[in-house]
Amino acid sequence: MMFRQIVFTLETYGVKNIVGIPFGYRGFFEKGLKEMPLSRHLVENINLNGGSFLGVSRGGAKTSEIVDSIQARRIDMLFVLGGNGTHAGANAIHEECRKRKLKVSVVAVPKTIDNDILLMDKTFGFDTAVEEAQRAINSAYIEARSAYYGIGLVKLMGRSSGFIAMHASLSSGQVDVCLIPEVPFTLDGEFGVLRHLEHLLKTKGFCVVCVAEAAGQPFFLPFSPLFSTGSAAKIRCN
Repeated sequence: MMFRQIVFTLETYGVKNIVGIPFGYRGFFEKGLKEMPLSRHLVENINLNGGSFLGVSRGGAKTSEIVDSIQARRIDMLFVLGGNGTHAGANAIHEECRKRKLKVSVVAVPKTIDNDILLMDKTFGFDTAVEEAQRAINSAYIEARSAYYGIGLVKLMGRSSGFIAMHASLSSGQVDVCLIPEVPFTLDGEFGVLRHLEHLLKTKGFCVVCVAEAAGQPFFLPFSPLFSTGSAAKIRCN
């Protein structure tokens, strides 16, 4: 567990004051959220528990307020664990610290199941996500094969990338169709997904489809700014 190892390593290097900021960036400016003193003794067994030890949050953060808090707390090294949104925030914090000429090192650790951080071969959490996804695929395969013209449909996380769906599909060997956002597709027509599903049902008697949650975005209509983050969408009905 990266969080645990960071604390261990900092203590090994003689760092005396190590604190955790609760609930992500929100912990820097939200009233009532207090920093947590960290030590080897406190974190040595957190790898045995699920969830996030410090908690998580999304959105609502202002870079200037975060850096104000960093400056007030006299933090000179900030470790940030998370995905692409967290990394974008870390970069903004870094730029603001440079602008203010603060001696603050910002270290971003790529920890996301989506595996969508550039220049990284594999992010922490991705292997676990692929392994767990195969459980769902196996269940869908069994159910589809047991039904007359059965179709097993598995939707996996992947707001802007299809790494989990693709790797889980290839690893399982049980998926007939894998739809990911990186590859455009059509539903109708000679080369459409529906025509291929019909062919699979006629030849195999069943099929399994794995879909990354952001696949097929052209079939959806954005209706709010949240759509760009994958949080909201609606379907056009004719």
